[in-house]
Amino acid sequence: MEKHRVIITTDMEIDDMNSVVHLALYLNLLDVEAVVYTSSQYHFLGDGAHTLGEVTSHWRTKGRRSCEWEVVPSEPDPEAGSLTSYRPWPVHWLEELWTGDYAEAWPYLCANAAAAGEPAFPSPDELLAKTYVGNVAFEGDVRADTPGSDVIRAAILDDDPRELWLLSWGGANTIVRALMSIADEYAGGPEWDAVRESVYRKVRVAGIVDGVGQDNSWADHGRELFGGLRLMRVPFVYGGYVDAKLGQPDTLPLFRAPWPQANLVCGNGPLMARYALYGDGRVYEGECDRFQFGRHARLDWGLAGAPAFQFDRGDFMAEGDSMTYIPLLPFGLRGADEDGFDTLLGPMYLDGEKPPVEFAPFTAPETNINPYLRAYQEDFAARAQWCANAPDACNHAPVIAEVSPDTAAVPGEPVALHAVVSDPDGDVVACVWRRYGATGEVLWEAAGADAEFTVPADAMAGERIVLTLVARDEAERPMTRYAQLAVTCR
Repeated sequence: MEKHRVIITTDMEIDDMNSVVHLALYLNLLDVEAVVYTSSQYHFLGDGAHTLGEVTSHWRTKGRRSCEWEVVPSEPDPEAGSLTSYRPWPVHWLEELWTGDYAEAWPYLCANAAAAGEPAFPSPDELLAKTYVGNVAFEGDVRADTPGSDVIRAAILDDDPRELWLLSWGGANTIVRALMSIADEYAGGPEWDAVRESVYRKVRVAGIVDGVGQDNSWADHGRELFGGLRLMRVPFVYGGYVDAKLGQPDTLPLFRAPWPQANLVCGNGPLMARYALYGDGRVYEGECDRFQFGRHARLDWGLAGAPAFQFDRGDFMAEGDSMTYIPLLPFGLRGADEDGFDTLLGPMYLDGEKPPVEFAPFTAPETNINPYLRAYQEDFAARAQWCANAPDACNHAPVIAEVSPDTAAVPGEPVALHAVVSDPDGDVVACVWRRYGATGEVLWEAAGADAEFTVPADAMAGERIVLTLVARDEAERPMTRYAQLAVTCR
């Protein structure tokens, strides 16, 4: 299995902590080269000597207003320049996770991975060695190289030919500092054009949205140096703070109490016990009352026009940044590597371009649904059991092999579809081939791993039709895998 190579930068918001716990269940399916602490407009640690205004003149933080004011203005806090730190996170949180709760889950995770025919999970010591401190002092701080920016720089410039995915879970400043360091060495020299083109070919960035992200560092420094860098997005969200209220209708029960507590947290060991839910009683170190969602289960950011929500105890709370890595997971969908195919969160597209699927998040849509969301949440629950249970007590995903290759056909011509589907646990697997429409609706389907698709009579020459095999096992905690092929009309 060739894994996607990723580096994560995180500002350790509580939703980032949830994203890390969730990611831990899939660490064997990605090549995580580094996890790097960074800062953002929401969190920074300070350096003990300066203020934000002395380091970053163009900040976005709403500062103390976001904690103290009943209604928070939409513009940045003009007084925030005096801040010496802001909503600091627990130092060494990641290191303590790897050597503590993850270490306790690791033998179970590895045993279940072996039963599933998957690669082993990285050891706690391996993850500890891959954890770095980046530019954490202030929002947008790009003053100097750090161990975190150095590891990003080295990965960008090394000889590994694979795409390198830089996942921005906080501000982009540590990523931008790495890019600035590359420019410092090569800009103006004879190798600069070649180095920059190499960066464009190799690097993909997820998490910088609308050309900005969670600070102004990309807009202020990075974009001018590396304007051709590919900033990738997906149309569907995962892990929003209001998913238990306004999420996708067919999946709402999997985000509302009691499902998250019963299926994700309870009985799955200390790693999953860390997973935060609304009203679960936990206290977040360094946070003000407005963001203590474990205490009051109330979401009120104080933003004009944004309603307050009162959640039930045990509702899904948030994973603000999991949507950067979920599209890279090898579930059998081809969209992370090839245009025109899906990921678990829809087809990828470049930031600034028109999304291939129109989707308005947080509006409880009846159409434009993600056809893979429910299966992914079910997979989360199945793998949560891996953290504290032996393989014979857990489910493992179906395996799809020998899939028919992409082909070409004329309108009206039948196309034979074939795949071999097995299950590590011997479960019955329900298989169906589907063609999805642009809004997630099923345009055509046929049951079975072997089926026949007839190219529509009105198909245009050059049109490419993507067909998806959905294989879901019949288990208490079901798991689903996919295969995709394209039929090009002649």
